[in-house]
Amino acid sequence: MKTTIFFFSGTGNSLRVAKDIAGSTGGVLLSIADLIGNDKIRADSDAVGIVFPVYYTDLPLIVKRFAEKLAVSPSQYIFAVATYGGGMGDSFKTLNRVLRARGAVLSAAFGVHMPQNAFKKPWENHRKIFARWKKKREIICERIARRQAGGFLSDRVLYLGLTPFRPLFHSLVRGGISKISGSPRDAAMEELIHRADAGFQTNDSCNGCGTCAKVCPVGNIILMGKKPVWQHRCENCLACYNWCPKRAITGKIAQRGYFYRHPEVGMREIAGQKRVITPAS
Repeated sequence: MKTTIFFFSGTGNSLRVAKDIAGSTGGVLLSIADLIGNDKIRADSDAVGIVFPVYYTDLPLIVKRFAEKLAVSPSQYIFAVATYGGGMGDSFKTLNRVLRARGAVLSAAFGVHMPQNAFKKPWENHRKIFARWKKKREIICERIARRQAGGFLSDRVLYLGLTPFRPLFHSLVRGGISKISGSPRDAAMEELIHRADAGFQTNDSCNGCGTCAKVCPVGNIILMGKKPVWQHRCENCLACYNWCPKRAITGKIAQRGYFYRHPEVGMREIAGQKRVITPAS
């Protein structure tokens, strides 16, 4: 039985989880950022996994677009793994709605708590979080191997507990991104997110190395005069901010002075998610 695992990752959490699952299940690992330009994305294996981070209590925009292009069937076992810092939000609900429109259904969904890449939680211990993932990985991979349906595992309590507050979260997020992007509050959420890169800028530490353009999974950054210029197709993954070797990028999306990258994921792995895009000089 074949397993195909699609992933999207900005600072490594989802990539590490996807690699661990692929290693345990013998699955083939494919990058969503590398495939998103295709008109149709096929997965001919009997099991299909989608691993992604939760942004603003929902699917990243690129993952939603990917799911809308994914050619799947009701006979396939489709599972999702969402890495999150605060909760799974509506990510599984949104994904399942898209899959149903494609004639399939989300068979199983698993939430994996990981460190935030945008702001620091002083009470969290990253080593303990990674250790919990290793234990949870065994359960998730066993369920995938058995093609077992359903279940958020231990995350169900958190998911249900936060449900009543979700409309408030959505309102706060919309208001915050509207200010950052400079777009009207009633603009489409896609526009607000894409244009939130208006809050990024560089300080005097920037040496024009181009790392930010290399790690951007959607090619949203070009270099002009050896300085990055954001093109308003942002996914808000914070790869540019967190992978900058000089910490020269500042932005209103991330907490000032806090940087996070998964310690077991390298910059080349993140940059390798997409086809090579040569920045302009």
